[in-house]
Amino acid sequence: MRILAFDAAGKGLSVAVVEEGRVLAEAGLNVGLTHSQRLLPLVQSLLAAADIAPDRLDMVAVTNGPGSFTGLRIGLATAKGLAETWGVPLAAVSTLAAVAYAARGMGALICPMLDARRNEVYTALYDAAGGEIWQPQAIAPDELADRLAGLAADVILVGDAAALYWDMMQDKLGDRVRLTPPERRLWGAVGCGFIALARPDLAENAAAAQAFYLRLSEAERNRLAKEAKEKEAREQKDGVGV
Repeated sequence: MRILAFDAAGKGLSVAVVEEGRVLAEAGLNVGLTHSQRLLPLVQSLLAAADIAPDRLDMVAVTNGPGSFTGLRIGLATAKGLAETWGVPLAAVSTLAAVAYAARGMGALICPMLDARRNEVYTALYDAAGGEIWQPQAIAPDELADRLAGLAADVILVGDAAALYWDMMQDKLGDRVRLTPPERRLWGAVGCGFIALARPDLAENAAAAQAFYLRLSEAERNRLAKEAKEKEAREQKDGVGV
């Protein structure tokens, strides 16, 4: 099976074509450009450079979260459009699992860290073979460091926030923590493709694929806060009139 996979959920943007045991093509960007402007051209140029026609693809795979709300929407919309156009199934893969894939086999527990802003990171914990230990969650970096420090095991960090909080992690874990090299830290497309290969149960009709946001968007939080204030004001007004 041959899969086109891409990851637009984080700061980096990556695209790959994989088949059993092989990466046929891979490309990534980490230059601050808008994913909406770059994803489809990157897909098209990669397929052209590798001389891979769409009719030679069996599936499209995409990371579906957690991650940037805008990036997830861009990735899923593009994946759905391509899968429907080409008449192939779509596999939606956890962003954290896809990013963590790059650190498999490195002899340590794998902790992906994606920047969630608001002084939080999206994270999970996997064993050295990629088995999930902690479910995806949003957590403050210092709380994550404390939890990892309580484990009697070496940990390897991967993801776009790993270097950002490296000093904190090293202070708490000492020589039990490692940082993946830059070329393995950021992009999740290859991991997304290989996970989709290994998990045929992830394949579904493109229209059914959904984003996994993990927490509310800022717009949704603002809406709920506004509604709460309006409700409080109504209750206070009703109380005064009694």
